[in-house]
Amino acid sequence: MKKHCLIACAAVMTAAQFFPVVASAQPVTRVKAKLVAFDGAVMTLERLPSAPLMKSEAPPPGAAALGAPTLTVSLMPETKFVASEKSAFAAIASGDYVGAVVVEGRGGTLKAQEVYRYAPVLRGTGEGRFTDNNHLLVNGTVTKAEPTTPKESADGTLTLHYRGAVLNGTGKGRTVCEGRAAPVPFASALACSADAVVEVLPGTPVTALTLGDRKLLVPGSIVTVSITKLADRTVAPGVIVEAPSEKTGPLEKPQIRP
Repeated sequence: MKKHCLIACAAVMTAAQFFPVVASAQPVTRVKAKLVAFDGAVMTLERLPSAPLMKSEAPPPGAAALGAPTLTVSLMPETKFVASEKSAFAAIASGDYVGAVVVEGRGGTLKAQEVYRYAPVLRGTGEGRFTDNNHLLVNGTVTKAEPTTPKESADGTLTLHYRGAVLNGTGKGRTVCEGRAAPVPFASALACSADAVVEVLPGTPVTALTLGDRKLLVPGSIVTVSITKLADRTVAPGVIVEAPSEKTGPLEKPQIRP
C-alpha cells in the first residue's frame, strides 16, 4: 500500500485537539524522523530520507533549518507524548473514538487508507471531517463496526458519528457536514453532525494511539514531532512515537495539537 502523509493525524489535528498551544503562537511544522539522541531535555533528530518536511500551515521563522538532515528540538514542560502501536480492525468496537484517512469516491463513498484508534484520554481529538496536507480525515465515535463476513475480522465497514463546523453543499445534489468541531460551549449555530461510512479493506493499517511520557523517547525510535520556534530555540509541543522497526503507516500521524 502506498505510504501517505497526513496528522493526524494525524496527522493527528481543530478545536478539541490535544497538543498544547505554544505561548509564541508561531505556526507548527511536523517532521517525521529517527530519534538518534535524547539527553532528557533536547532531542537530536535525523530526518528520514523518504520523509519530506510536512506542514499544515506556513513554516515558522527559521524553518529552512528544519530541512537539514539533522536537527535538535527542545522539549517543554507542556510537551505531550503519544505512543503509536499496530492494532487491527477486529479490535475496534462500538463506542470507540476512531479516526481515518480516507479517499472519497463516486457518490461520496469513503475508503480508508489508514485507521487510528484513540485511547479514551484522547477522545475528541480532531473531531470532524476536514482536509489536512491534501488528505481527507474523519474523526468520530464508532456507532457500528461490521466485519465483511462473520469469519473475516481483518476488514469491514466502520460508521463514525462526528460533529463538524458547517453543512456544505457539494454541487452533487447532496450536503456534507465538514470542518473541525468546536467544543460544544463554543459551537456556532452553523455546527452540524453526521455519520460517515468508511470501507476498510484487507491490509489497511490500523494504529492504536495512547498517551505516554518522555520514557517513550528511546534512541532509535521513529517519531513524528510537532515543531515551532520560540525566540531562542526550536521546541516540540507534541511527539508521536513509533516502534523503530515499524515500516508501515503514513508519513505523518493525525494532528493532535490545538
